[in-house]
Amino acid sequence: MSRPASFRGSRPGRVATAGAAVALLVGVLAGCSSSKPPTGGTSSTSLSSQQNAPQPSVAREDALAALLARRAAAVRAHDRRAFAATLDDPSSGFGLRQLAQFDALRQLPLGTFSYGTPEPAPALGAARAAQVGPDAWVSRVAGRYSLAGFDTATREFESYFTVVRRGTAWRLADDTDGGTQVQLWDLPHFAVIRSATTLVVGSGPRSRLLPYLALGNLAVPRVDAVWTPHWNHRVVLVVPGTAAQMAEQVGQDKGQVSQVAAVTDGPFDVQGRAGADRVVVNPSAFASLVTRGRQVVITHETTHVAIRSSTNRPVPLWLSEGMADFVGYRDVGATRTQVAAALLAKVRSGTGPTALPSAADFDPSRTTIAPSYNAAWLAVNRIVDRYGLAALVRFYLAVATTRDPSSAAGSDPDANVAKAFMTVLHTTQAAFTTQWLVYLRSLAAG
Repeated sequence: MSRPASFRGSRPGRVATAGAAVALLVGVLAGCSSSKPPTGGTSSTSLSSQQNAPQPSVAREDALAALLARRAAAVRAHDRRAFAATLDDPSSGFGLRQLAQFDALRQLPLGTFSYGTPEPAPALGAARAAQVGPDAWVSRVAGRYSLAGFDTATREFESYFTVVRRGTAWRLADDTDGGTQVQLWDLPHFAVIRSATTLVVGSGPRSRLLPYLALGNLAVPRVDAVWTPHWNHRVVLVVPGTAAQMAEQVGQDKGQVSQVAAVTDGPFDVQGRAGADRVVVNPSAFASLVTRGRQVVITHETTHVAIRSSTNRPVPLWLSEGMADFVGYRDVGATRTQVAAALLAKVRSGTGPTALPSAADFDPSRTTIAPSYNAAWLAVNRIVDRYGLAALVRFYLAVATTRDPSSAAGSDPDANVAKAFMTVLHTTQAAFTTQWLVYLRSLAAG
């Protein structure tokens, strides 16, 4: 399942998540204090110096920026001591979480890792300020990272750091006084394994992740057998330990992902392409699948990764999910009546579809989504049956690409589909839909 544009774009740090922190020099951040004018008047020289001095709020933000730059360098250099030096108390709950984050980040093949300019966040309440100190303040900080060899673009993440004064220095005391986003490196018992095409990160031990590596290794060539446009032939799988952790990783409530075995999540660049996608697995739903079903899911999501990286405008969900299922189920030895059993039961009962599935039909918070996936899959199969596999790829590209990326965001996916039916398949969407509905009834009757 890939998020539609409104659901799967990048949140400011996750696209979708939580903070990390890191450092390079053992020294701590020097604080700033405002000095009063000398008693008995001020000379013109001292007045000019005060007028040119930075305001306390600006100075502390500059100091935090310098500290975060050292922290980012520490992550890149794997310098745990420098990282710990930025923490107010490395043995506190926050400190231990941060050190665990550092240890996780050290296992990742980071291509880039940096922090942006700190911005002031809402002030602490009186009770919280009394806990952490009168000079404590909270800053919102955007970060950026990429995974070398797997990402062709960067991902952002957002942290809210509580900064405290200790003597003449500032240190980081917490990251819970704001909307710090959960990141993949926040997963407990973090482990990483990789091959030439697949990176698997998640809650270990490593032996738990090995089956996912095998699934990714098989998914990439299966996608290549269908999707011919260029992509980087790499997939990143994120395997949390629980369904709740999976929901946290994709920024959703647990109930919203209960029917979903995996989600493709990542930001789009200004050209409308995704270059840093993550396939996030729901371990609870995944555990209910047989081995063949697990391969279908990972191949399905890898199809989304390939297509999102090589197209630049949105398509209707019936086409994107139908295409991903087409690749996922291809060559797995299952018949159409077996795969589409949920949909065909509805057709037999007279409650089957009357049109191609809409976006609402794929919303797990509103309905049972399996029949909609079946319907989309059979629609794509009918395109291949009547026009061939190469025509399907041309049809998809006609809907999903434009030479003018600035027009992609505002384009109408349904209108693009209608046009592609005419220009690529030389039929109308209405005629195709009628024939597809007849085919559903024939499958259900057989």
